[in-house]
Formats: sequence, structure tokens, C-alpha cells
Amino acid sequence: MGAIGVPNFIALQYRAQRVAVPTNLDGIRVASIAFQVAHGHVLVEEIPRPDAFPGQKERPGKQGTRFDELGWRPEGTVRGSYAIAPSETDGFVVKGFCDLDGDGTQAQFRVGRSGEMQALTPLNVY
Repeated sequence: MGAIGVPNFIALQYRAQRVAVPTNLDGIRVASIAFQVAHGHVLVEEIPRPDAFPGQKERPGKQGTRFDELGWRPEGTVRGSYAIAPSETDGFVVKGFCDLDGDGTQAQFRVGRSGEMQALTPLNVY
């Protein structure tokens, strides 16, 4: 029984932790729209923040980035990394990724101005 229950419990934990990535993407999307309306241009931060190699450990948000200018900062620590890239079709696209299980395969998400969240990897990738 434990051979089935423990892996299912771990997968449940990863799914719960992974929810933070799309949630943060939506917050960044809303802040990006507000910035664009206020300043007349899209703010781009193509360098993943807080870093390009998320893993199993939580990390603090990095200060001194374009996200400060955007006015978005995560509540507490994060397990994902985030970037904003220009998009010809939507103005901008916010990208997020994580590797909660530390297997070297990143779960990837993206959302544009329209708000349509896309998982770019299978849902069993954490």
C-alpha cells in the first residue's frame, strides 16, 4: 500500500507547489498590462528571475531587476523563474518554469496579454 501511496502523495505535493507558477504569471501579466497602459510601452525582462535554474529549493525574489520597475514582487520565496518577452501577436508574453522534483526537466508555462494560460510541458512534469 505504501508503494502506491507515497509516490501519489509526492506527486500531489509537486502539483500543489507548481500552482504558484501560473498564479505568479498571471500577476506579472496584470502588472505588465498596467505598466503598458501607464507608460505606453511593454517592459521586457528576458533574463529569468530570480535565476535561470530553478530547482527544489525556494529562493527569494531578486531585487534590482526590471520586475521592480514593473511593480511586481512575489510574496515571500519562489520555486519558479519568470521572464517577460516581446510578442508580435500579443505585445508581450510572460514565461515561467520550475523543476520541483529536481530531475532536470522543467515544467514550462506562458501567458500573453489576453490571459490564456498555456502549459508547454505535460502536466506530469514538475
